[in-house]
Amino acid sequence: MENKVFAYIRQYHMIEEGDRIVAGVSGGADSVCLLALLKEYQKQADFALGVVHVNHQIRGSEAKRDAKYVDRLCRQWKIPCREYSYPVEQMAKEGHMTLEEAGRKARYDAFQRFMEEWNGDKVALAHHQNDVAETFLYHLARGSGIRGLCGIRPVRERIIRPLLGVERKEIENYLEQKGIEYLTDSTNLSLDYTRNKIRHQVLPVLVHDINEQTVSHIARTAGMLLEADNYLDELAGKLKEEYVREEKGRIRVSKELFQEREILQQYVLRRTLGELAGGLKDIGADHIKSLMDLAKSGPGKRVSLPGRIQGEMEYQALWLAKEEAELPGTPRPAWSWRRFSYENQPIPEKKYTKWFDYDKIEDSLNVRTRRPGDYLVINASGGRKKIKDYLIDCKVPRREREELLLLADGSHILWVVGYRISEYYKVTQETKNVLEVRVEGGNQHE
Repeated sequence: MENKVFAYIRQYHMIEEGDRIVAGVSGGADSVCLLALLKEYQKQADFALGVVHVNHQIRGSEAKRDAKYVDRLCRQWKIPCREYSYPVEQMAKEGHMTLEEAGRKARYDAFQRFMEEWNGDKVALAHHQNDVAETFLYHLARGSGIRGLCGIRPVRERIIRPLLGVERKEIENYLEQKGIEYLTDSTNLSLDYTRNKIRHQVLPVLVHDINEQTVSHIARTAGMLLEADNYLDELAGKLKEEYVREEKGRIRVSKELFQEREILQQYVLRRTLGELAGGLKDIGADHIKSLMDLAKSGPGKRVSLPGRIQGEMEYQALWLAKEEAELPGTPRPAWSWRRFSYENQPIPEKKYTKWFDYDKIEDSLNVRTRRPGDYLVINASGGRKKIKDYLIDCKVPRREREELLLLADGSHILWVVGYRISEYYKVTQETKNVLEVRVEGGNQHE
């Protein structure tokens, strides 16, 4: 078994010369075996080894027993050890987490603290093939996609898992052969936990009644799915560079993405949402599907996603943003006004400078966003069009429609800034006085 584990370590480049490895040791068979094997591997590679033990404050005297055993074992093997204690039940209650989630959070916090104190490089955890099989079945039953069925990765950032190539029975046999004692956590026997039901009720039936190689077969399948997932994720990265970009606090996903294969759409959207939300903890397959459905809908449709993320479909893109993000709209520029007599001067055709027949203005002018009842005169015969309809015809995205600035004479809009002016206010041969309006924030040459 030693050769098998050592080959696995080398295959995934888990430990390099000079590394400082922090092993998580609970006192159970898996973590004790991990520590024993790492201690043995020090004969082949020059690296430092330290231990973290976490007391979850759940099992009373049993937890104290475990801590004493780990401390005694580390003293015997001359390995530095540090115990950390966390009120996991209280953490779960206050953080609205399960005990498993709170326990995991406590352990990773302890690893981080010791890594900083001891100047550690990597954390070694004792997951093995049975854990992979249990995770696979758990996610399969919950309806997971490929990523959930990949099981557990051998290396993830600074986490290494040297025992992923062996089964639980191999671990117990190794400890028995070496005469190394280990402890049993009573909570691992409780059927109150979903994973324990899989471990004690589901897997044994598959192993004993279907195929005794069930665990290794599931682990192999999970490994194949991991390779497929890595490949699809690599393709998604390239597509994301092509179709996704950030614009003024929002994420723009080009409509062209949704002409790619659906599985690649899913991977790109998952990547994008993960970056926007800071993780994928609350993002599921249903949320990804809701965005894909949104992309097939018409402009102006929206969906709400976990993490206060809003998705909105516009004409050429799907937009994603957190609710608190500053969404892009027309800026509030400076304006300049000038009135003069009209003497047949050439009328400038500029996007941000417009001339109006001053004498036709009936009310005081306002610069504002649109309101119900706003309209434009669109032809010389006086034909009207609602501003909303005009902006839709121009394919102005919904959010931009809400932010777009208008120069208004009551409900009659003189100028949709950046677009057109009302036909009614245009300068003609009969015009006597001209009002020139210039948007200082715009390009003065447009």
